[in-house]
Amino acid sequence: MAAPLVRPDVNRSYDAAHAALVQWFTDEAFHITSPWRLVLEACRQFVAAGVPLQQFSAFVYMLHPNFFGVAHRWDRATGKVKSTLGRLDVLASDAFKKSPVHVIYGGAAAIRRRFERPGFKPDFAVLKDYIDAGATDYVMMALEFTDGARHCVSMTTDRPGGFTIDELRLVDGLVPYMARLTEIQSNRYLARTLLDTYVGPDAGEAILTGNIRRGSAETIHAVIWMCDLRDFTRFSETLPRDELIALLNAYFQCVGTPVRERGGEILKFIGDAMLAIFRVTSPAAAAEDCRKAAEAVSDARLQLEELNTRRLAAGKPALRCGIALHIGDVSYGNIGTPDRLDFTVIGPTVNLAARLTTLCGEIGETAVLSEAVARASQLHVESLGRHTLKGIAGAQEVFRLLGPPAILSETGSLDLK
Repeated sequence: MAAPLVRPDVNRSYDAAHAALVQWFTDEAFHITSPWRLVLEACRQFVAAGVPLQQFSAFVYMLHPNFFGVAHRWDRATGKVKSTLGRLDVLASDAFKKSPVHVIYGGAAAIRRRFERPGFKPDFAVLKDYIDAGATDYVMMALEFTDGARHCVSMTTDRPGGFTIDELRLVDGLVPYMARLTEIQSNRYLARTLLDTYVGPDAGEAILTGNIRRGSAETIHAVIWMCDLRDFTRFSETLPRDELIALLNAYFQCVGTPVRERGGEILKFIGDAMLAIFRVTSPAAAAEDCRKAAEAVSDARLQLEELNTRRLAAGKPALRCGIALHIGDVSYGNIGTPDRLDFTVIGPTVNLAARLTTLCGEIGETAVLSEAVARASQLHVESLGRHTLKGIAGAQEVFRLLGPPAILSETGSLDLK
């Protein structure tokens, strides 16, 4: 139920309210680690202090490959906070350039619009939504971080007469505290986002928890996925830079998205190659993890076929790739120089997967499975014979998948005696 609207309390000491809120921000809010939770609790504190909020929003820029920022909006009617990510393409839109947020980011300290004033006409399109919701007053204030970056908060009330000067003075006096807490949380989010983007969520979590010493590693059991793009040298020598990068991004999206969707972790991109793992948590889970990796292979093939249909229609050559799956123990940890480390996997299992990827091109297969994966997965497969692989002792039998893993028999389909 929405909180009841209150009349201005002329007897309330806003200096006392300010002191109480400062104490809350410094003693309690400091321990809140969730941005939306901080907005929720701050709004509860403001309302308790007599500020007649109808809606409150925090707009924060962030460094992210797909989004330029996030908005956390509290609404009195629901008592909840809704978080929305802003897509990068929004930055170039007329709607953003003609918004109050853009004005604040451009240097304004605050914006106020009093909707009850005679003849008022909204000069920002977003204000019409607030007016339709019954708002009488709108205020946006800048949040400035220590590096000079500008963010902002906004609030509305539907109380007749709008906000009082004391109420605005109370919130404005707390803006520096909101800015410091928001900056701390933004930096935490930035660290996690960059690690997730560049090393993967599992490796990123390990790094954040202190696993950053060179040579530190653990042995894990995992399905190794390796793939590369055929004829990449020819593409790199003949295509303009931007077209080559676009080609790689489209290809990696085809092979990388299925891996992520099925619980795999992409560890690195090496030129036109991709290394990923599906961590096996127990012997009993090995078959399921192998099947997830095989499902990702089938999905990657389908996505690549769809991409090639579009490329051929545009008069461009089709893309071909090789994908290899192998399972075994690997060393998972930090390798490199004292000041430049790479969180990755190494070991014979990885080496064999790399050789199988090369074999794909030699025998004209899109994807091959090692004997270990064929045994563990119990999927419907067909032997491609035994092959000698460079640097690998003994000939290795390899297999191809027969049909999509989701509809394959899981028993009695393979005899590996």
